[in-house]
Amino acid sequence: MVLTLWSLRSKHTKASKYDLERIYQGISNYFTLKIHHGGIFTKSPGRRYVDGTIDYVDFVDIDVFSVHELDTMVREIGYFLSPTKVIIEELVTDVSPELDRNQKKGKVVGSSSIKLDYSQSIVPYGTFDGPSQVIQDSEPVMDDEPVMTDEPVLNDEPVVNDEPDLNDEPVMNDVPVMNDVPIIDDQYDEPVMNNDPVVDDEYDCEDSADKIDFDSQHDAKKTVFDEEPLIDDVEVNMINFCSVLDEDMDLGQLDPINNNTKEHEDIEDEPLEVLDNDVVESFASEKEPRKKLLRSILKPVACSSGEVHTKAFKIGQTFKEKEKIREVIANYSVKERRDLHYVKNDKTRVRVKCRGIVPELTGDSNKDRGNLVLSKKTTCPWVLFISRADEKQLWTVKTYEDSHSCLQTRTVRACSSKFLANNILHQVESNPKIPTRALQEELVQRYSLSISKMKVFRAKAMAKQYVYGDYEKQYGVLREYAMELKSKNPGTTVKIDVETEPNVSSETRIFKRIYICLGPLKEGFKKGLRDFLGFDGTFLKGPFPGQILTAVGLDSNNGIYPVAYAIVETENINSWTWFLEHLGDDLDLNSSSNFTFISDRQKGILAAIEKLFPSAEQRFCLRHVYDNMKLKHKGDELREAVWCCGKVYNIPKFNRAMEKLKKLNPEAHEWLSKIPAKHWARSHFSGRALTDSLTNNLCEVFNSKLDEARDKPIITCLEYIREYLTKRIVNVHKVLDKCKGSLSPTATTILENNKTEASKMRVLFNGADKYQVTGLWMEQYVVNLKERSCTCRKWDITGIPCQHAIAAMYDKMHNGSECGDPEAWVSKCYWLSTWNAMYQHTIDPINGRSMWPTSDCPTTLLPPKHHKQVGRPKKKRKRAVDEPIQSTKLSRKHLTVTCSKCHNKGHNARTCKGQGGPSEAG
Repeated sequence: MVLTLWSLRSKHTKASKYDLERIYQGISNYFTLKIHHGGIFTKSPGRRYVDGTIDYVDFVDIDVFSVHELDTMVREIGYFLSPTKVIIEELVTDVSPELDRNQKKGKVVGSSSIKLDYSQSIVPYGTFDGPSQVIQDSEPVMDDEPVMTDEPVLNDEPVVNDEPDLNDEPVMNDVPVMNDVPIIDDQYDEPVMNNDPVVDDEYDCEDSADKIDFDSQHDAKKTVFDEEPLIDDVEVNMINFCSVLDEDMDLGQLDPINNNTKEHEDIEDEPLEVLDNDVVESFASEKEPRKKLLRSILKPVACSSGEVHTKAFKIGQTFKEKEKIREVIANYSVKERRDLHYVKNDKTRVRVKCRGIVPELTGDSNKDRGNLVLSKKTTCPWVLFISRADEKQLWTVKTYEDSHSCLQTRTVRACSSKFLANNILHQVESNPKIPTRALQEELVQRYSLSISKMKVFRAKAMAKQYVYGDYEKQYGVLREYAMELKSKNPGTTVKIDVETEPNVSSETRIFKRIYICLGPLKEGFKKGLRDFLGFDGTFLKGPFPGQILTAVGLDSNNGIYPVAYAIVETENINSWTWFLEHLGDDLDLNSSSNFTFISDRQKGILAAIEKLFPSAEQRFCLRHVYDNMKLKHKGDELREAVWCCGKVYNIPKFNRAMEKLKKLNPEAHEWLSKIPAKHWARSHFSGRALTDSLTNNLCEVFNSKLDEARDKPIITCLEYIREYLTKRIVNVHKVLDKCKGSLSPTATTILENNKTEASKMRVLFNGADKYQVTGLWMEQYVVNLKERSCTCRKWDITGIPCQHAIAAMYDKMHNGSECGDPEAWVSKCYWLSTWNAMYQHTIDPINGRSMWPTSDCPTTLLPPKHHKQVGRPKKKRKRAVDEPIQSTKLSRKHLTVTCSKCHNKGHNARTCKGQGGPSEAG
């Protein structure tokens, strides 16, 4: 409890100036509060507060004074409601605030009924220049009282505004009004399982990526879905990704810190609190709170429009660097819309004049009498001269005439692309895809200048270059980045390959490839117990050509698990061989390894796999197989038939599906038969991979996450990938913390569906380990529990017991034999403990560019050679032949046109020459 000494002065007591001076002498933290109340506001214009009563509160301690104390004083006077607005007056002198009204500042304090902190609710106001501003911008005031402005200028902290709107009714409102207070939530991406969408607190996210198929990544292609979901992945929000690699990059006037639209302000900073070890007295003396309050009152603040009305230059003002002078001059020229030019600009002198057009009223003849003529001879008197004695001295303003007689212009030379880039850094960083046209409209409205679209385009390119780094310079520090990555993540492999240099003594090498396999991902993949990898490549969109090669596995929840990635010159047998060689070394693969690989049959990848891993099983993405087929054979029926051939799990069903395809289209059947079925049909898959995946969706999903990184510089691109992988592991941890049971969520869902189907089966036991299971459609299969197999081959391929196997387990338990729950028969790669073990290996963060180690390599890396192609760079992938384009109208492609002149088909009116026979109009 705080003890206060203030007291309400009796109305019959009158204290003179001398009495108050004597009372407060030697007491620096007490003052008298004068309260005006009970009056009304007069009508506009010139509203004033009249017919009020005045009360005084003496011995108010400034150290404990707060809005709560103020409410107590108001209740002591006789009011039951808290005031909506209060003015606190403070003098610069050491006497009581009541004695002198010559130098005072106003402060607005909100009502204590809204539970505000005193330091956050006091908002300082600036002084006013004259009566005209008081009448226009202020509220009505009492005689000889400080001005009350309508709206306070908000500080950095959120402040509740309790002020009523007094613009319409001149009546005081005793009820406080509280505006909406901004609520700051923690920004987390809450991952969810199954089909629940992922919700982001700050940004609108797209639908959840759980169970993503290839169609959602490729503009809704017509593709038949698998019966069971393949990919169950968590969503990762990369919207806040920002690169901080090029801290020492020279971009002219770009300033990463002061990149807002505020102009130069010549305001002295507050004095720093420095501890003096020689002083024995306590640092927190009783005068400190008062000094801090006085400093905050005397400090220049912004007006209601958010600007500080200070001069850009003044006589005697000093500058350390010439670049700062040019920056301030440019800001002034753009702000005031004046056409300034440099008359003198050397190492010791800077003279700037205004060459704006000065209007002149001429009345020499009756013809021109009273007309306004723009004179080019009369010059504007504005001039600025800054100089220094020598190069070791500071620049000092020697001459400054701040008056203009010219007209403002909409064409200012200082408004260059560099100036604009400095002022749109935040916008480009938060929204790199902001349209140039929208950015142009915003800048024109902000500065009231004529700004061309091309200038805005160049400014946006400069800002993006600063935000994401320079394309060429990042190749020079690629070795340092690799060393930092390896030092912070033990076990990481980074390989850099360069072009062959004929001159061995050359100090430069041209970059060719880079391969990265993070140590935590390497160890986590080995804990997954699933020998299955997908390979794919996607192209870069930047000025230098290249491909991103990726190797992606599956985790226990059928989610993607990226293992390694590389940036190479192109997709060919050499690049894929180089990539697979390093991947084999990291995963301990050799020529006899029984791994399973799936790919899109990219250029060179089949030959590279056959050369390095001849014992491996190769799968071809069935969607890409059909894409190659439809170049000659098209049709929805044909597509359904091809997918039926690939989806069946046993050979008899596969043969029947192939016969149907043969009857439908013999040529398509012959084309498909040339590809061995072991590469694309489930019925011919072995059970080594423990997955029935027919498509390369796991790589397509990962590539879709890298779309924002493909147009960035090389290190920024690699950092984007690393940060995505780091965030993804964190999101999986959140899902793992919510999981219950012994299996992963996806495996649990598949097993529960099989249990439901198993209850509809009829089982016949042979007395040993085999069971005959019959379904509803008279489909009959044989289950061997000892060998963990079923003739339907679902259990053999996926590792999860099918409905026939579960029915046999139920029959065995029903007969009194020990069998165990179906969960115990699921392959260990689907266990929750296995999933948790994979993601126990987290990726450690790395330091910024200034903290990277220095490479001792004698050569410097240069960017790859690139010949700029003619025309606009292409950033979108090539669409398939029959791939639909997202549009609101049906395409007229492949339709025959009709001539509007002769009404014959096959040509239009422009090329009409009467061909095609007589007109159809008659």
